[in-house]
Amino acid sequence: METLTRPGEHAPTNPPAVAFSSIMGICGLGLSWRAAGQVLAAPRAIGEWLIAIGIMLFIALSALYGIKTVRDPGIVVAEFRDPRSASNFACITVAVVIVAAAILPHAPSAALFLWVLGTGGQLVLFLTLLARWIAEPTEILHATPAWLVPIVGNVTATLPGVPLGFHETSWFLLAVGLVSWIAFLPLLLHRLIFCEDKLPQRLAPSLAIFVASPAVGCLSWLELTGRVDAVYRFILFTALFFALLVLRLWQLAVRALPVSVAWWAYTFPSAALASALIRYCQHVPGVGERLLAWAGLALTTIVVAGVGLISLRNCSLRLWLSVRSRPDHSTDPPGSARTSNAVSSK
Repeated sequence: METLTRPGEHAPTNPPAVAFSSIMGICGLGLSWRAAGQVLAAPRAIGEWLIAIGIMLFIALSALYGIKTVRDPGIVVAEFRDPRSASNFACITVAVVIVAAAILPHAPSAALFLWVLGTGGQLVLFLTLLARWIAEPTEILHATPAWLVPIVGNVTATLPGVPLGFHETSWFLLAVGLVSWIAFLPLLLHRLIFCEDKLPQRLAPSLAIFVASPAVGCLSWLELTGRVDAVYRFILFTALFFALLVLRLWQLAVRALPVSVAWWAYTFPSAALASALIRYCQHVPGVGERLLAWAGLALTTIVVAGVGLISLRNCSLRLWLSVRSRPDHSTDPPGSARTSNAVSSK
């Protein structure tokens, strides 16, 4: 994931759109623990606490991003117009849908509102980006795995859509998402394999997004059909293969150090795969399936906790530095202009 920035853009009070991927990861992990509480007899309180943290973060980021949009609309427009970062806006709509799925058992009316808002915004965003890629000159080097985020958003919308009663709409969303994923997958693999300019090292974590589309796809298929059949297995094992590929490319992650906001790209795909493995274990009980489900949940928890703690430390450090860098007028002489203005304002 890549964003357009200016000096101070990554300050805590000026979050980029990709920062909403943290909500996707935290709430996604909460949903995985909620499923584990139903299937694996895991403590259900863990999932609910994670969801609560994700919702509080969602409220805070929404407020900060709203302030940024009003105060610096030019930055937001530039980020949306840039083909390298425009797809990151799907992190916002997907986060809204994930929050809707998280609060659905507790607040169905609020979940319905958020689902309509997130799904509508997701469709408009995907149509806008697709039309731009077709109508305007677009370079192959602009294509990154982050282009899959709007596609993942369409599929993710089916998860709360079915319980809310939008069955046919959910079929439409799943069809759009899967067909788009099948169409864009060869394009992205061609860009990553055959182009001389390889993916920038700082974007290496975005490779994990290859896991998200099939992982969420099989969950959506289960939500719509209610069974683990050949189609579910086919999509799930595709997600497992891409997860193994991401693990095999661990050297790229090391080169992408230090941890940045782009590392949240590891969290939501991991959570989606963990949930898919848990649901697989529910319908295909066995020792191996149970161990695989626990392994996926444990690995996702470690990833989210690690990236979250480092991000919290970095955010606190940037906030402290921004406060320290503010000019201190307390030592100005009594007759200076700044001191006179301060007295006058009082």
